[in-house]
Amino acid sequence: MKKLIPLLFALVAPHAVAQTPAAVPEDHRQLVTLPAPAQAAQRADMLDHLAALNEILGYAAEGKWQDAADSAEKRLGESSMGKYRIALRGQGPGRFMPEPMRQLGWNMHGAASQFAKTAREGDPAKSLAALQQVMASCVACHMSYRTR
Repeated sequence: MKKLIPLLFALVAPHAVAQTPAAVPEDHRQLVTLPAPAQAAQRADMLDHLAALNEILGYAAEGKWQDAADSAEKRLGESSMGKYRIALRGQGPGRFMPEPMRQLGWNMHGAASQFAKTAREGDPAKSLAALQQVMASCVACHMSYRTR
């Protein structure tokens, strides 16, 4: 066994050294600079949106479409918009976004409200299709924009 280890090392080591790591792809997303309070609010929203999507998927997996609908509307839907209006005195993240980015956000909120409406009807296939529209909005924005 002791003779086998150096032999294995001799066979593997040259390949490990010869391989160069792949180049990190360039990030072509548009950088959007937000003031610190708006950026903190945006980050908190994005983390909550991710947690909300996880919660919604959990409810969907259990066939709890009413709970999925309630969570979607409360945390992602149109009724969740503008929560920083008072706290940040009109200086919420949306104010500093380029118009196309803001539109993507509005589309996501609208899609989440539409998902909630569809999920309340209880048709799993239609509900999942509506949820995919929410995710498509998320993907479109995150593939196009960054804040750091």
